[in-house]
Amino acid sequence: MKKIISLLMIITFFTGLVYAEKIIMKDGKEYVGNIHHQDDNVIFVVQKEELIKLNRADVKEIVVVQDKDGKNKKKRDSLADNLKNNTVETKNTEFILQLGYDFQSRYLHKGEDEKSVSPKGITFSAKYYHYFIDELGIGIGANLQSSRELDTLPGRVYFVPAYLSLKLRSIPTEPYKYGYVCANVGYNLFFPNSKYTAHIDNEKGGLFYSIGLGFVYKHILMELAVSIHNAKANLKTTNYDIDIEYKTYTLSMGYVF
Repeated sequence: MKKIISLLMIITFFTGLVYAEKIIMKDGKEYVGNIHHQDDNVIFVVQKEELIKLNRADVKEIVVVQDKDGKNKKKRDSLADNLKNNTVETKNTEFILQLGYDFQSRYLHKGEDEKSVSPKGITFSAKYYHYFIDELGIGIGANLQSSRELDTLPGRVYFVPAYLSLKLRSIPTEPYKYGYVCANVGYNLFFPNSKYTAHIDNEKGGLFYSIGLGFVYKHILMELAVSIHNAKANLKTTNYDIDIEYKTYTLSMGYVF
């Protein structure tokens, strides 16, 4: 009778292991369950309804306990193997190229009532992020605007910001998709043309900051952002120093490498 009970317990145990993984650590410890998520640094495994976080560097190998045919099968743990297709390999770094359409903008000399709405423009962006955890990345970026004419002020201008960026995203899932919010702060160069500099001199760049919301699907990115560009100049007619603010709303599309 004891042998029958023991046999039933063994059968029940191995039945529960179908489609499970055994994670063998370098120190000899073993965890049996289902991998919920993995990336270059960590592995999350669900074992008996408990979510356990393991350091990838401490993992010796991962064994698939049983496949669909009931045969034991071993797989070495590697970044190329996303086991069972239930996770996506998370990128620790991203390089992003974006092309944006500035569909609304406002240009003004601070302290003056007169504002200028510039025509629509194009902005090209390049960004690089490193993710310290799956959800949080820190990066650098730069934008290049097309030259745009001002409707109530003479001449044309454009700005070239360089900035630090903080990005908070959801954990990527297949087919590499996630939502995010990002905040950027840095310094922008200011480039007026000769028609504009006929009325100002000593032009300087200033503080740049922006915030954006977006999502990524199959590495294709869509983002809506609002940006503030600041600059300084001297108005020749009054010899007063003026502060310049240029605010843009940008809808952009890009690709995540």
